[in-house]
Amino acid sequence: MKKLFTLLLCSLILVFAGCGKTETKNPPPAPDTEDKADTAHLTAEDNEFKMSVSKEIRSLTAMNIGTKDGYDVVSILVAIENVSKDNVPISPNFVTLKTLDGAEYKYSQELTQKITSKSAFKEVVLPPDYRGGGLLLFELKKDSIPETLTYKDEANHEMTIQFPTKTKTSV
Repeated sequence: MKKLFTLLLCSLILVFAGCGKTETKNPPPAPDTEDKADTAHLTAEDNEFKMSVSKEIRSLTAMNIGTKDGYDVVSILVAIENVSKDNVPISPNFVTLKTLDGAEYKYSQELTQKITSKSAFKEVVLPPDYRGGGLLLFELKKDSIPETLTYKDEANHEMTIQFPTKTKTSV
C-alpha cells in the first residue's frame, strides 16, 4: 500500500509539473498595410467641403432594374462634409459622372428615389461640421467604364475624384 501511495504521489507530481510548463507564443503578425488604401473610400476636398466616394462602383444590372435598353445601372455612395463655419447647400444635381469614353452623366433622380428611398442623396443645407449625401444611381451606356466623379456647385466648389478600379457587380 505504501508503494502504491508513493507511486501515485510521484505520478501526481509529474502531472502537475508538466501543467506548469509555459510555452512561448509568437505574437500575431502585424497587418500588411503597405500598398493598401486606408478605407474603401476615395476623398477630395476644397476650402469648405470634404467629399468621400465609395471606391467600388456597384453595377445593379443583375438586380433586373427597369432601365433603358442598352444601359446599365450603377450606384455610388457620395458623402459631403461641411468643414466651413457657414451653412452650405449641397445637392445631387451638382454631381457628374464621366466615363473613359468622355461621356458625362447626371444621376437618375427617378431610379435613385425608387430604389434607394431614404438613403438617397437629397438636396439639403449643411450646417458647419455636418455631413450629408447618400446613394446615387446612374444609367450608363453598356460597357462604359466610370473614370471620374465631379462635384461642382454654384458657389464654385469643385472636387473631382478619379476611380482606380473597375466596376464590381452587386446582387
